[in-house]
Amino acid sequence: MGNDGVGQRVGRPRRSGVQGESPREEIVGAAARLFAAAGYAQTSVSAIAREAGLGQSSLYYWFANKEAILQALIDKNRESLETARELVDATDSPAHRLYRIVYVDVVQMCSAPLDFYELERVARAQPEAFDEFFSDYRELERLIARVIRQGVAAGEFRDVDATATTTAALALSEGLQYRFRQGEQDVRRMRELAHLSASTTVAALVRDRRRVRSARAAAEESD
Repeated sequence: MGNDGVGQRVGRPRRSGVQGESPREEIVGAAARLFAAAGYAQTSVSAIAREAGLGQSSLYYWFANKEAILQALIDKNRESLETARELVDATDSPAHRLYRIVYVDVVQMCSAPLDFYELERVARAQPEAFDEFFSDYRELERLIARVIRQGVAAGEFRDVDATATTTAALALSEGLQYRFRQGEQDVRRMRELAHLSASTTVAALVRDRRRVRSARAAAEESD
């Protein structure tokens, strides 16, 4: 996806010959831990280098700047978009597909090292550097709206404004991931919130409420 700044490779590639993850993955992992603990703005490149066990010049061999590291994190968190691409024209029930997309979106955001709102704030402050963040989001919106329109056309969903409904569904998911970060962050709670978001969205649309239960059952089978 985006340019991760490797064009400005200055300094030595490694400080040591430690085996395991590639230096690039070590840097991204270190940045994720620090961004989660202290926030993006408060985390320095030198702190990321220390956390990764590298010299600062070695970090610059792999990434041009802190923004490039954040871009790499964005690139690693595209599961809900990939799920939407996979399911948008699948043959199963629109309710099942919509449930799965929303569920995966919440799980992805809750699992991410950065709060979605913080990631969005950084991207809005530097839109030219994070255009892919917004293009990914717009594509996800379009795909979800398309599934909703398919459900309306099939008579499975009520006749609703698909664009407005998509906005509401994503806003609910984003708010729930924020609340998740304010409390105990365990897998069970994360999945409960993901099911809550997906169930609420699908329940607001379906003509037959039994579709909600079957959609949840299908999502649980895929976990």
